[in-house]
Amino acid sequence: MWTTWILTSAVFLALYDVAKKASVKGNAVLPVLLVSSACGLAAYLAGLAASGHMAETVLASTPRAVALAGVKTLIVSTSWVLTYCALRTLPITIATPIRASAPAVVLLVAVFLYGERPSPCQGVGMALVFAGYWAFSWAGRHEGIDFLRNKAVWCAVGGMCFSAASSLWDKYIFQLQGIPVEQMQFWFQIGLVAVYAALFAANRVAQIDRTPFAWRWSIPAVGVLLAFADWLYFHGLAIPGVPISVGSLMRRFSVVITFLLGAKFFHETNLRRKGLALAAIVAGIALMAL
Repeated sequence: MWTTWILTSAVFLALYDVAKKASVKGNAVLPVLLVSSACGLAAYLAGLAASGHMAETVLASTPRAVALAGVKTLIVSTSWVLTYCALRTLPITIATPIRASAPAVVLLVAVFLYGERPSPCQGVGMALVFAGYWAFSWAGRHEGIDFLRNKAVWCAVGGMCFSAASSLWDKYIFQLQGIPVEQMQFWFQIGLVAVYAALFAANRVAQIDRTPFAWRWSIPAVGVLLAFADWLYFHGLAIPGVPISVGSLMRRFSVVITFLLGAKFFHETNLRRKGLALAAIVAGIALMAL
């Protein structure tokens, strides 16, 4: 049952990635994050109210649940700021596969934190993921992208690392602390809007990022698609015994859909070289899932 939840989440995550690229390409990052998060919160609250669980979720929430959701908010908001800054300039066919490599980090850390033991097959899978990284650096050079010196690439890698930390925190919240999905996501969605509103206000004063903001109809779709993808993923992950290293891997199969849609809608080039790199990462993910 949990595999159905997570694989369905991966489909909506791919659509979210495409909407995210359309929203942030050449656009101001913080307004996009703030508006899309507010739309995602509105969609989640509407769904919670329609299901009749709004009052129960709010009244049953404990200070511990709010605090744990707050930590997740800080991790995810940092990941998204870095990822959106990377996606503003990098091709989606490079930025998204970098983020999809997060399960390799999750698997590595889960060995030490949760005692999950990778098999030799999974070890080969991790090696393939890192080989895919090298192949993307090779493909990027043909587009003038130096992986070691490009700030956007390092933003993408940083976003990927915080994404891995978020996945590890999810297992702690749901499986070790037993926090209900609705409570966690309720406070998480509210926290995101609060954090981005504060960052947006601070940026207006400090004028760190002066990129002009342009409204696009893909912006509200970003928040709505992600809220639904997260809801599906959290429900799958909340099932007892689901290994976070495998759940995180399965969700990242969204990168295949994102790659194909991104190549079509954004008319990106150098697809053969990038396709070989993506194939190495997907093969690595598949081996780790075994």
